[in-house]
Amino acid sequence: RVNNRMAGPRLRLIDIGANLTDLMFHGIYNGRQSHTSDIDGVLQRAYNSGIEKIIITGGNLTDSREALQQAAADERLYATVGCHPTRCLEFEQQQPGSSGEGYFQDLLSLITSNPGKVVAVGECGLDYDRLQFCPKEVQVKYFERQLLLAEKTRLPLFLHCRNSFDALIRRNAGRGPRSCQFWPLYWSQWM
Repeated sequence: RVNNRMAGPRLRLIDIGANLTDLMFHGIYNGRQSHTSDIDGVLQRAYNSGIEKIIITGGNLTDSREALQQAAADERLYATVGCHPTRCLEFEQQQPGSSGEGYFQDLLSLITSNPGKVVAVGECGLDYDRLQFCPKEVQVKYFERQLLLAEKTRLPLFLHCRNSFDALIRRNAGRGPRSCQFWPLYWSQWM
């Protein structure tokens, strides 16, 4: 519950990283059905506790599509579209031997066909702690592509940075508000 005894104006809250596409919200744990889907209950508890808006994280193309389906059902829900660094091999697996252009175009299409519901590109970035899922050079290559996606769509980035801060900052020192006109998510856009 939100503490109503606090002095001053009510704190306004948004959840900016809800992984609501995870199978656990559909009752599936370790590949087994444990209970019925409880996503409606999860959302209701969030709203009852004071959360006003929720951004559902797109961790790959499939998750991004599902996040947008969920967001379409409720005006308080929004989505990110992108590919998590540990899943960047999917760029090339969609069309083996390709440069990942088809995957990139599918991400771009999701963004452009859902104005007002897609609020950021991501979750993208670099994750050097879990290279067993995706090699560093592949992560870097497709992080660069997703930076281009953000530039093309003028959406902010939802970044993932795990044991890669120096590489992430060093590679992108010239990027930012002056060079690619990113802007942060301001409260006035949401409330």
